[in-house]
Amino acid sequence: MKVQTESRTNQKSRRKPSWPKILSRPLPSGNTQWRIDVVVDGARVYESFKTEDDAIRRAWQIADDRQNAGKAGFELPMSKRVEAAECYKLLASYPDASLREAVEYYISRKAQYAAAPAVADGVEQIVSELTGKRGQRTVDNLRWYWRKFAADFGSRGFTEIEADQITAWLDRTASHPTTRHNYRRAVVHLFNIAITKKWCVENPAAKSRKDDSLPPEPEVFTVAELTSVLTHADDYGLLPYIVLGTFCGIRVSELTRLEWSKINLVERTVTIEARTTKTKTRRVVTLNDTAVTWLTPHVQKSGDVVQALGLREQLHKLRTAAGLKHWPINVMRHSFGSYALSAWQDVARVSYQMGNSPQICKRHYEQIVTKSAAAAFWALHPAADVDGKIVPMKTAANV
Repeated sequence: MKVQTESRTNQKSRRKPSWPKILSRPLPSGNTQWRIDVVVDGARVYESFKTEDDAIRRAWQIADDRQNAGKAGFELPMSKRVEAAECYKLLASYPDASLREAVEYYISRKAQYAAAPAVADGVEQIVSELTGKRGQRTVDNLRWYWRKFAADFGSRGFTEIEADQITAWLDRTASHPTTRHNYRRAVVHLFNIAITKKWCVENPAAKSRKDDSLPPEPEVFTVAELTSVLTHADDYGLLPYIVLGTFCGIRVSELTRLEWSKINLVERTVTIEARTTKTKTRRVVTLNDTAVTWLTPHVQKSGDVVQALGLREQLHKLRTAAGLKHWPINVMRHSFGSYALSAWQDVARVSYQMGNSPQICKRHYEQIVTKSAAAAFWALHPAADVDGKIVPMKTAANV
């Protein structure tokens, strides 16, 4: 049987197939070149051979390949062939795309991540993992933004969301540039975590449109407003909190985890531990004369500087008592940066105190307040008559 099979193969190789055609071309050397030049499934096959037998064997291989490909197509169930035809119609508007590319795109975008959770479930999982590892205020903020995002995209997979969809969501969710920026930054962070978990391969939020409008200038306390705040702060147990935030530039998230043991009035330092800082880098803040004057009557040996529980309610009461219509975001820290840069004219010093880069400090706080306002700000001291709760304007201290 084997001998007969080999015999048929040899007979086949000696005769030419009806397709593809084999052409001969005489060469200047006197030899003959045998050539196959044919289009197969849209691709041109052009090959040259030294002998006719080699060309015939290759021609039969091409013919067999085409026949086998045709058989494979007819072996598909009719429903699959109909579906393939419909898919080609859908791709008709995209002449540069092939059915194979469409299938490969599907596999990379969805099928490969079929086991990944939907956005809503992924958000809850990530929040649970971050709790205890990141500051509670940070976790609460991220949970807020991510759940707002999940309210619209929660049932989808992370690979099913496009950049233009996120852009449209940002446009309708947040009209204020700062708010929109905060939403976008949180969603970018969410997708970055999803990538590390292999729930998606790219970050569509990072490709979403940024808001090109100029950010608003930082809002700061006027000297009159701060005078009123300082006058009433002790009534709500918030004087050290206000002083350290406004005269030292310490972040709210750092203040809510600051202990009195980290404050040294003798050395005039406040040690901000790495675990409490935004950058996870330890820094030592210098207490200026104004801050020391306000803190001295209130310093304690141990315990929390401020009670985080109920802080929002106490701040609302203080704002009301001080007669402020609203309490701007990061107003204490913005006040410090603006008044300190105006008075000190030292970007490096201000940026270190705040734990920011010099570029950030210069861009946000330069020329926000006048030098005269800065002098009045740093001259604020408690009156000798503490019961009177008077905050007089004294000569500017060495800040």
